[in-house]
Amino acid sequence: MIFTGIKMAEEKCIFCNCDSIKEDILWETDNFFVKVGVGILAPGHVMIIPKEHISCYAELSNQLGKEFISIKEQVFNNVKYNFSEPIIYEHGIYSQSIKHAHLHFVPNKNKFYKLVNLRDNIFKDLESVQISDFFKIRDIFEKEGSYCYLEEKGQKWIFHTKGLPDRKYTFRKEFVKLTGIHGLVDWENMPENEKLRNNGWIKMTKEALKNKFKP
Repeated sequence: MIFTGIKMAEEKCIFCNCDSIKEDILWETDNFFVKVGVGILAPGHVMIIPKEHISCYAELSNQLGKEFISIKEQVFNNVKYNFSEPIIYEHGIYSQSIKHAHLHFVPNKNKFYKLVNLRDNIFKDLESVQISDFFKIRDIFEKEGSYCYLEEKGQKWIFHTKGLPDRKYTFRKEFVKLTGIHGLVDWENMPENEKLRNNGWIKMTKEALKNKFKP
């Protein structure tokens, strides 16, 4: 695969450093790439990342909207077919571990867990509102400067995070509470046994999804 590079390279951003992440990239277009993360939450957990260095998807330009929605649909269908129907989430700029927009797709069930009615169990203490259009996140971001996004079974939700202490709420922490997979709570400092299992999950994800996307 040829990685065409980042349009606005940010020296300290890992998602802007093509040399350090190219082995984990499953597919790319002119403006986006799909990759397996580090410390993934399950086999099949992948992300869509814009090549332009923007802070969150609320900053995605109108010109890239159609391309993004097409890629989002392909990723959803590939994860669903090869693993299970995915939960989709984005932290916006709230509690981001990497300060570059990235949208997560996490299979909703496997032999380790089954996620059902996630909106009632993730960030349940936060005020939320249902939206009909993904790009409604722009309105929230413009008004409040912060949000978390969740999509499950075609339903889209915004959680209001304005004014909250950073890292008080993260999808990863709430996921660990629900599933009991405690070794995943910190992707940067996983215990060795969890790292070993995670490497197997990453390999499984690459084998299942690489070269499964259409131009």
